[in-house]
Formats: sequence, C-alpha cells, structure tokens
Amino acid sequence: MNRRHDEKGAAMVEFAIILPVLLVLLVGIIEFGRAYNTQVSIQAAAREGARELALRQPDVDARTRAAAPSVDIDSISLSPCPASGDGQASVTISENFTFGIPFVPLGTKTLTATGVMRCGL
Repeated sequence: MNRRHDEKGAAMVEFAIILPVLLVLLVGIIEFGRAYNTQVSIQAAAREGARELALRQPDVDARTRAAAPSVDIDSISLSPCPASGDGQASVTISENFTFGIPFVPLGTKTLTATGVMRCGL
C-alpha cells in the first residue's frame, strides 16, 4: 500500500508537463483553421471580383471587398479586359495573416489568391 501512496502525485506531475504542449497544439489547430478560412474567403472574393471585372461592372474594388466581409483585404490588383473584348480579366488579392500561437514564432504570412474570368459580351 505504501507503493501506491508514493505514486499518487505522479499523475499530477505528468499532467502539468503535458498540458502546455496540448494547449499549444489546440491553439495551433485553431489558428491554422483561421488561416484556411481566410484563404478560402479571399479566393472567393478574387473569383467574384474577376467575374465583375469581366462583365465590366463599376466599382469592382468595393464589390470584391464586399465578397469577403470577414477579411480586411490588404491589397487588390486588377487586370481588366483588353479593349478588343477577347481575353481574360484577373483579380489578385493579397492578405497578411498573423499567426497567434504562443511560443511558436510563425509571424506573419502573406496569403494570395487570383481569380481569372474570360472576357466577352
């Protein structure tokens, strides 16, 4: 019985050692989920912006930003349809994403997405 009594605090020590690792892993999963959500949002916005640009709609920049309301888009690059009418319109979006994982210095990564649509009337 003394042997069992001596090992009573071992589980608590093991838990205290492994808990920070589990918390960093959990926060890392959440942060990578946020990064993926941002990437999907800017990809959809780039596709929508390219569609608006190919249809020669006014104020493409504002419509592209409105297509990703959860993301504060850093920069949008527009390449409109050529004057001849044939060709492609493209929109490229860049977004700086900062990871907030404690004790893991990933810093800021630039996420980019490009949408391309065929021009034509």
